[in-house]
Amino acid sequence: MGRVVVWVSSTNLRERVGLWRVCDRLREYRIPRKDIVIVELDPPSRGPDTRESAVPTWCSASELGTLPARLTEARPWPRDRYWRAVRLWSRYTAADPRPLAQNCARGIEGFPELAPLWALLSSFFPRRTTEGTLRLSRFDELLMTALSSEWQTPLAVISRDLRSGMALWRMLSCAGDLFLPRRLEHWADHDASAAVERAPGPKPPDAGYPMLSEVYRLTERGMRLRDEGLTRLTDAPSLPIAGTEAYSASAPWVLLEDGRLARP
Repeated sequence: MGRVVVWVSSTNLRERVGLWRVCDRLREYRIPRKDIVIVELDPPSRGPDTRESAVPTWCSASELGTLPARLTEARPWPRDRYWRAVRLWSRYTAADPRPLAQNCARGIEGFPELAPLWALLSSFFPRRTTEGTLRLSRFDELLMTALSSEWQTPLAVISRDLRSGMALWRMLSCAGDLFLPRRLEHWADHDASAAVERAPGPKPPDAGYPMLSEVYRLTERGMRLRDEGLTRLTDAPSLPIAGTEAYSASAPWVLLEDGRLARP
């Protein structure tokens, strides 16, 4: 069998985590590490404008044009680095997210993606203040702030965020823009006293325009959850995150103010 060549972005979080999965899968297929060449592509060029981009560096694409040059330099990863990638995938998919969070906080040589990865993942967990108040996740709080009592399409929600600092958009640059209508659907379907209401949008539901096919608005209950916090975790719809769930009664993880995960 010839060599297996894997090329991956040096900066894109989804690709970097995907590389952990590929290493684990190749191990399952019993392909020798020495036959696996991993090519890490150059980060994108920012050009002469050095101002902060709306797309975080860790969620941007790489320069595919550098692939031929990188192929000539590529070598199999050292044994330790390869097996660290396999272990990271195991921890990423585990039901207990604390070991992964600890790895991200401490850092692991050869894996600079860990710190920005946890900065993203932690934004989807509900929070607990030092006083014990349960708060929405950072993402849901930003989402509720961008919503209002007026009907808005997901596209309009993004446009409003872009005019007010782009905090929500930066997260969606990593999670994918279609994560927004999915999360809005979660909220609208959550329970009878919904925090978010939904109605048909300007485009038909099956026309291929998920950012325009429905409109949403924040209810008084949604405003209270945003401003006053949660009575219990299940006040918000659950959200799968890696191998666990946020807002789940069976996996009640909360993010503390010092960045650690705990159970309430």
